[in-house]
Amino acid sequence: MKMHARANITPAILVMLLTIGPLSIRAFSQVPFSGPIPLRDPAPFNLLFLQFQPQGADVLHSGQSSYRLQLDLINNLLIPAPTGASVVIDNEYQRFTLTWHRGLGHQTELQIQTGLLWRNGGILDGIITFYHHLTGLPADAIDDPLGRDHWPQYRSKLQVVDPAGRVIVNQGNGFGLQETMVTLKHSLIRSSNRSAMALRLAVKLPTGNPRLLLGSGNVDEGLSIDARYAEGRDITLFANIGGALLGHASNLPGAASHVQQGMVAIEYHPNSRDRYVLQVDAASTVLRTGNNLADQANVTATFGFTHVLNEHLALYASYSENGDIHNYTLPGFSNIGPDISFSFGAEWHPE
Repeated sequence: MKMHARANITPAILVMLLTIGPLSIRAFSQVPFSGPIPLRDPAPFNLLFLQFQPQGADVLHSGQSSYRLQLDLINNLLIPAPTGASVVIDNEYQRFTLTWHRGLGHQTELQIQTGLLWRNGGILDGIITFYHHLTGLPADAIDDPLGRDHWPQYRSKLQVVDPAGRVIVNQGNGFGLQETMVTLKHSLIRSSNRSAMALRLAVKLPTGNPRLLLGSGNVDEGLSIDARYAEGRDITLFANIGGALLGHASNLPGAASHVQQGMVAIEYHPNSRDRYVLQVDAASTVLRTGNNLADQANVTATFGFTHVLNEHLALYASYSENGDIHNYTLPGFSNIGPDISFSFGAEWHPE
């Protein structure tokens, strides 16, 4: 996968390998409700195009179904120094997503994802500011040199002005359907307790409103290779790598024609009910603004927890950060992306 040099995910992979290397391999079995948190960097422009959500490599059997409800709270603050273009992204998104999975037989699964998207001033600004003041953490990293305290709280501003002074994007609040994704997933090898590999082919349908920048106004298509590997009884590794061809965005001049995506995750499941996951996802930029920082690849780190209530239902929550978590010194671990994101979800298997 070809990406901006600062978005190299090799450091994250090395950290994971060093972490699991000394572990002894013991008897293991496939873990139900296992896998990465289904959240890929939800920066405003990324949400307009096809995104392969992080996922395991196993496929439902014929006739089986599963349902997933997820709420994402996404706080954006990206106001870099106006070198070249001027970029002001200061808002919050609430995203409510419903995903349906259905086993079709012949090691193939159908997935349909849709939902609602709301861009506004949000609820997190005051909480984040209080946290920074309480802990003494700086709030003036390179993504916002003037710092959070310099800007009004709870505003909704999405603006890009190119180096020639032309306004490319100028949006406030917005509410409506998000883009819809239809996916076929097919096992590439026979799944076992130790490993699995699958191919996803997806089409993104333009159900979001392009005038409000809740959608691109066009169809995207792409593919992803997904892998799972159990390292001992309590550790499972996951990886996704793929890309998409992006249709022309009707209200976003300068949008890319394609995007590359990748994800690595390590999951620790010490018992039959609890799952802890650390994952890093990366994607090449989908919009060239002319601002060097804003045009870097998007990379976010997510820390997630899943609790299995019974054989049919599991609940999960996660917290995601951009490069602020380490003052942009480890771009392969987290880089440009939402300032902070929280996700809460439920996965139900009726059969």
